[in-house]
Amino acid sequence: MTPAPHHERALALVEQGRLRAAHHLTTRTLAGGDDPEVHLTAAWIALDRGDAETCARHLDATAFTGLARARAQCLRGLLLCQQEAPRRAAAGLTLAVRSLRRHGDRRWLANALTGRGIARAHAGDPVGADADFTAAHALLTALDEPVRAAMCLHNRGFAAMLAGRTPTALRHYEQAAREGLRTSSRPEALVDRAQALLDIGLVREARDVLHPAITLLTGCDRGSRLPEALLLAARCAVRDNDSRAARGYADHAEALFTAQGRTRWIPAAQAAALQAGRPGTPARTARTCAEQGHHDEAAELHLTTAPDRIPRHRGTPRSRAIGWLARARTATTRRAAAAACHAGLRLHTADTWPGTELADTALDHALSCQDARAVVRWAERRHTQTPAPTTDTARPLTELRSARTRGDHARIVALEREVRRLSLAAGTTQRPPVRLDELADALDENAMLVFVHHRSRLVAVSITAGRFRLHDLGDARTTAAHATSLELKENRPAVDHLNALLTPAGERPLVIVPSQEVARVPWAALPAARGRPVSVAPSATDWLAASRTPLAVDRRLWVAGPNLGFAEQEIDALQRAHGGERAGTAASALSEMARADVVHIAAHGVRRTDLPLFSHLELEGGPLHGYDFDHLRNAPSVVVLSACDSGLANALVRRGVRAVVASVRPVPDDRVVGLMLDLHAHLDTPAQTLAQAQEKHGDLGFTCVGAG
Repeated sequence: MTPAPHHERALALVEQGRLRAAHHLTTRTLAGGDDPEVHLTAAWIALDRGDAETCARHLDATAFTGLARARAQCLRGLLLCQQEAPRRAAAGLTLAVRSLRRHGDRRWLANALTGRGIARAHAGDPVGADADFTAAHALLTALDEPVRAAMCLHNRGFAAMLAGRTPTALRHYEQAAREGLRTSSRPEALVDRAQALLDIGLVREARDVLHPAITLLTGCDRGSRLPEALLLAARCAVRDNDSRAARGYADHAEALFTAQGRTRWIPAAQAAALQAGRPGTPARTARTCAEQGHHDEAAELHLTTAPDRIPRHRGTPRSRAIGWLARARTATTRRAAAAACHAGLRLHTADTWPGTELADTALDHALSCQDARAVVRWAERRHTQTPAPTTDTARPLTELRSARTRGDHARIVALEREVRRLSLAAGTTQRPPVRLDELADALDENAMLVFVHHRSRLVAVSITAGRFRLHDLGDARTTAAHATSLELKENRPAVDHLNALLTPAGERPLVIVPSQEVARVPWAALPAARGRPVSVAPSATDWLAASRTPLAVDRRLWVAGPNLGFAEQEIDALQRAHGGERAGTAASALSEMARADVVHIAAHGVRRTDLPLFSHLELEGGPLHGYDFDHLRNAPSVVVLSACDSGLANALVRRGVRAVVASVRPVPDDRVVGLMLDLHAHLDTPAQTLAQAQEKHGDLGFTCVGAG
């Protein structure tokens, strides 16, 4: 075989990700002659394998001229980027871009633009990086190389992730997958996705993505990204309290970084090992991390060793937020602590660490001062982020319904993972925290009770006639046990405990914002709540938004699920009394809900505590999931779920429904029809009407969620 076929075969193997085989072929080819083009291919393979020394040797092995010189210049820039010299790499690649443009070599121009984009992303220039990836994508699309073009889309996500725009990164990753990127040949894409998942607090999901990434990177010999994958796996294991695995991953990553001469990354691997319990000197490692640009690792180590050394005005958003957390912990006055927490939460959301700890630190100070207003204010910061609606999940949700009907468990798991991924890519919606004076005014004659779980303690704040009062309920686990027993039978101590909180509000209508411990309490069963309008809301912010939603009850939609004894009887009776339309399947129900004011669904409900938005109602043709409500073009005013606890009420309220009537207990079929007929007679006041109906028919466990 002549050298040319060997070389062509080697190029094909590189595209397939089979680097070890490609390396053997180029070695055989070079043994038969000193060809500059083969040296370039050999340098590219060595670069991809993480072998910087061999890459440099091939680039220095011969005198490149003309187009080959421009390509070598591109590879030298890529090598500088891998050696953690992003600014020098960007400068060198700019020269390569100019040369390759002059020669009209569009394929290698795309390589140079992609490399310069990566260098610019690492150098803190996300706008320039995005422009380079966009230009490379256009070139590769024109060259009919869809897989490499898709990788450019993925790289746009990588640049967005480095800039702290994780939802944008996830959207680009999803688009790249749709346009042909296959992680089996590009496992480094899985590493980037895992980093994004870790950034938004989904530690287990990140570990699930990293496991196949490490296997693939090891198998395809793409050594340049393997130690980074191992380091990320160590960080995930630390966050998951899996110290043994974290130390193993960190040690392996450190060994590979050392072998590759990538000394800048060694302190980051050592930091992960220290966090996993390896003996060492955290202060010195933190200083080295900071010097090498690993700001997050430095900040986490300094938080316990030298909190005053964490910069609050430079570094990544996360490391700066950790700096403000350190400032809050060491503040000598409550005002200084609150100011530091506010500053940190402007950089990081309150639903993942360090945002969770910033909010908890502020709550520490509020509780120590017995400041009920501050307790509500800081507790509400946990609820300002809500998942943004997306229609991208429509196809997999339709397939998921079909898979559930078939009982195809493997397909169900895969589709649930896809739906979650697409939902995460849609990002979140940031809502302004509730203003307490505005909340008090909106409550008017209502009384509100806000439950707050803080550390191991449960407290409640009552708001009546503009007055905020703090109540300490003691150990959260004890209260949770009492609340759970109250679901099943009357529990005198629990009844007395919770009843005492409701009594001071007199006869005022009640609004309850429960914590997880009391989320399923049948409030209407408490003596102090019987006959009184009670609304339950996911948060005070959600209640305030729902209370401003207009209430309309003219157009009605009735939906009956299969295999439910009284469902058809219930729906027939309600339609005779109030008219309206009927829908049977999940798809038709969703379509008709957009045109209805009131929707009544009588069906079996399945609550998922692990993944709440996969809770569902069983309808003809498959279930209606919480994720399906993302596709509501217009939300109805009132939804009645005549079903056992489905866990969907909060999802409906957060998608614009004003009031949801749902049960936290199994629904007694023999009594529910009469209660529903009385409820629908006066739905213009759903909470009041529900209270009266349950007084008449006996407590059936129904609650009005939202603003009734």
